[in-house]
Amino acid sequence: MLFLLLGLGFFLEQAGIIDLPQLFSNWWPFILIIIGVVQLINRKHSSASSGLIFLMIGFIFLMNQWFDLNLIAYIWPIIFIILGIVILFTRVKREKSFHTESDLDTFVLFSGAEINSQSQTFQGGSVTAIIGGAEIDLRDAVIMDGASLDLTTVLGGVEMKVPDNVQVEISGMPILGGWEDRTRVRREKEEVSVLKINCLTILGGVEIRN
Repeated sequence: MLFLLLGLGFFLEQAGIIDLPQLFSNWWPFILIIIGVVQLINRKHSSASSGLIFLMIGFIFLMNQWFDLNLIAYIWPIIFIILGIVILFTRVKREKSFHTESDLDTFVLFSGAEINSQSQTFQGGSVTAIIGGAEIDLRDAVIMDGASLDLTTVLGGVEMKVPDNVQVEISGMPILGGWEDRTRVRREKEEVSVLKINCLTILGGVEIRN
């Protein structure tokens, strides 16, 4: 969506329909607000504290833009105070999250997720890690043949464990990043289920093993 919006914005700028720099300078704080709202809504596998940080910073910049207030001088002290509070009150050990549905949908931003799937009809889904990490354990899941999983990492990483009877087929696009398939080699006549993984790694990495 980000690439689509950027491409559309540059296209309209070249066509003379909008003034992209002027539009962006007036409305860019809404990007932070939208990220914060997404984080608060997606509470299952993401951190609410990061959502509040994005919301607060977005509103501060928005008020500074619209009402010509001198709030920029206070933005960095506020950020450090918020980060300090978050660190102090979020040091409890994170418990593993159990997944039982057919589709997996995980979004991680400035945080981490540890998911153990026990789905009996795992068909795929998507995992996105932006400046964060995700550990996905599929060893207790029953993976349907032809299941498809999209992995996206931006300045982050995904570590995935799959059962021994699963053959991984990886494709995708690495941009200053990469992936590594460390699953065992299958024999020709061995019955396996195929898990198709599509990776987009931007300054990030993906590791898949048994």
